[in-house]
Amino acid sequence: MVEENTNPTFSFEDGGTEYSFDDLNDEQKLSYNKLAVVEKQKNDFVANANFEVEKLDILRAEYSKRLKDSIESEPVIEVAE
Repeated sequence: MVEENTNPTFSFEDGGTEYSFDDLNDEQKLSYNKLAVVEKQKNDFVANANFEVEKLDILRAEYSKRLKDSIESEPVIEVAE
């Protein structure tokens, strides 16, 4: 069975000083929790935006294909000069 980490730690940069959540005062814990919420919202926003771009790229490709197929399927009329 996996034990849950009941004393999370964090740092402000890779390899930086590690801080323990349990060592924070109440105001710092509140700020930490708000930061976690904002980070999650940002990650969700980026993921959703990337998905929307992917959908638009798919639609763009499909409409481009339809237009090309439509244009190229019309009979070619040669004009005598």
